[in-house]
Amino acid sequence: MLKRLFCLLLLNTLSVSALALTVEVVGQAPLNGAISYVRQQALDDALRQASLRAGAQISSTQLMEHGVIEEDQVRLRSDAQVKDVEVLWEEQQDGLYQIAIRADVSALAMCPNSPQRYRKAIAITGFGLAQPMHATLGQLQNIEQDLPRVLLNTLNDRGATHAMDATRTSLFQDPRRAPSAETPQQRLTTSISLATQLGAQYVVSGVVRDLAMQGEALESDPGITDKWLSLAGFESSGTQRQFVVDVFVHDGLSGAMLFQRSYATSGDWDIPRQQRVGFASPRFWQTGYGHEVREVLTSVVDDLDEVLRCQPFMARVVKARGNRLHIEASAGAGIRPGDKFQVYRTSTFYNLDLEPRTELSDMATEVVVKQVQPQFVVAEMKYTAEHLAIQRDDMVIAW
Repeated sequence: MLKRLFCLLLLNTLSVSALALTVEVVGQAPLNGAISYVRQQALDDALRQASLRAGAQISSTQLMEHGVIEEDQVRLRSDAQVKDVEVLWEEQQDGLYQIAIRADVSALAMCPNSPQRYRKAIAITGFGLAQPMHATLGQLQNIEQDLPRVLLNTLNDRGATHAMDATRTSLFQDPRRAPSAETPQQRLTTSISLATQLGAQYVVSGVVRDLAMQGEALESDPGITDKWLSLAGFESSGTQRQFVVDVFVHDGLSGAMLFQRSYATSGDWDIPRQQRVGFASPRFWQTGYGHEVREVLTSVVDDLDEVLRCQPFMARVVKARGNRLHIEASAGAGIRPGDKFQVYRTSTFYNLDLEPRTELSDMATEVVVKQVQPQFVVAEMKYTAEHLAIQRDDMVIAW
């Protein structure tokens, strides 16, 4: 029986937004040959420089023989998209043809050609409040549950994921230290138990870092208020209120972090101090501050959609008997009779520092879905589960 062993590699993504950026660059080429050819070379150079502004990938290859480097190559590649190119000026100087352009560039999506169509189950937990006294103004204490519910409802409305409400569960005992308080390896063991309990593949959590009015000092760090605003590019204003939130995505199988990003904004808060508003209320959304917060949460949902879309669909085996497997996946995932999955055996090994690692072993076996029930799926395979030693808590995966 052919076995291919590999460690489950999880994307550690800091930013996945394909944001457009307008740039101005100058390309150049030596004046060797026909002007039309030289001009095209200079234009290609300008387009290459513009694409690099949206990010690049660097790879290197070294070939050695008898301890001597025979080949040393460094490759620079960008997958950015360049459009709306405008030529600003052209000139010939010092043996070079120069051309300046203005263009819009944007990084391509992480997996633009991914055929993945299944709705992944994610559990959205409550968000911790790092500075509870910030919520007193406007009585926004409900933000710990209602902010993640906004994310949950928006994700479900889009239909790409199946978000489950776990907003009454908090993963971080001290939100001020999250996520560094989890483990040195950025694993969150509580996310594994929560994912298993809810049948979720991923767990989304977060921390609200700042809700203070501009200029109000924090007890722990009087300069953090201005620091966050400065990083976000906002100026001081007497009615400006800040909003800083960290968002985390953990894998439900291993507890490893897949995504971490901090979002910050500021908006006009003109509500009297004594007035009770509450987070996500109609009055809250009517404020300039509420408008800015809504924009940030839209960006959060965009990023979550993208990073989760690029992950494989995985579901646990809950029963294995004969050549039939019962798989923990609901009908809402979009699975249909005739769909095919690969079977993987799960195991745990320890590295040299005795840190646990989750390993999946490809059983080189395909299962075909025969029945789709509301809460589980029944699939059949060529060999018996006993023959392949497939058991409960093994996985099926669709890439």
